[in-house]
Amino acid sequence: MSNAITELGYLGFEVSNLGQWDKFATDVLGMGVSQGPNAASRWLRIDEQRNRVILTEGPADDHAFAGWRVADAAAVEAFGRGLTGKGIAWSWGKDDELALRAVQRMLHFNDPTGTRHEVFSGPLLATDRFGSSKVASGFVTGEGGMGHVVYQSSDYPKTVAFAQDVLGLAISDTITAQAGPLPDMRIEVSFMHTNERHHSFAVAPQPPVPGQKRLHHFMVEACSVEEVGFARDRCLAMGLPVVQDIGQHPNDRMISFYGVTPSGFLVEFGWGGVKVDQNNWQVRSYDKFSEWGHRPAAAA
Repeated sequence: MSNAITELGYLGFEVSNLGQWDKFATDVLGMGVSQGPNAASRWLRIDEQRNRVILTEGPADDHAFAGWRVADAAAVEAFGRGLTGKGIAWSWGKDDELALRAVQRMLHFNDPTGTRHEVFSGPLLATDRFGSSKVASGFVTGEGGMGHVVYQSSDYPKTVAFAQDVLGLAISDTITAQAGPLPDMRIEVSFMHTNERHHSFAVAPQPPVPGQKRLHHFMVEACSVEEVGFARDRCLAMGLPVVQDIGQHPNDRMISFYGVTPSGFLVEFGWGGVKVDQNNWQVRSYDKFSEWGHRPAAAA
């Protein structure tokens, strides 16, 4: 398909404290931080693109938008026609929105719960080579995009259908496992891919709760397993919570830990995710979220 999504290209967060994010992104995650088009924005960099995470100042402390890349401007236009055919309202990105994202073409629309998604082409590259001050091995991007995003949805079935039917993502696998202290507290989480990365998008059910964040976590992947331990140590040295200690997932085989961002949602810092072979991949269901580890901080 000429209008097919090729990767998760960027994520946007509305955050209440840019100063705290500057320090967290630089000193813990090892990202490059620069001011965006105005003083109320930041670009966070992990590779040759000008930004992979975009911060804008505001009270939400939550997901603002996700940017899904397609091949070129014609593919963006074709995607828009497809949305129209499905009866989904959409709008073109304005000049200031394009400047904030550092892309040439973009349209945006919402999923059934109101979460904003964007389809874009032509990401602008930086003029200098990226080198992290903390993550010496660098980050895994390339064909797999920037990483992944995991949503908490008040309408899980509709969000799963949206990811498949509108974004065109494919199911990698699901996990159905206990999610609380009682035996009947079980949830299903769906993991979806659009390239070799095991999942660029995942979603878990979340009952509607006032103030509940749309975003559970986002993930960045380093090029060596040692970086996971170093990042964990930097979190603890700064007095920041590690809510799930180092462990490994059974489905994507990622070795990772989960920390709390200055906005309250989580970030997963990992290494070693499996790559999807589109010709041989088999969808499976798992009955646990971790193969080993990922213990709550209190039990670590």
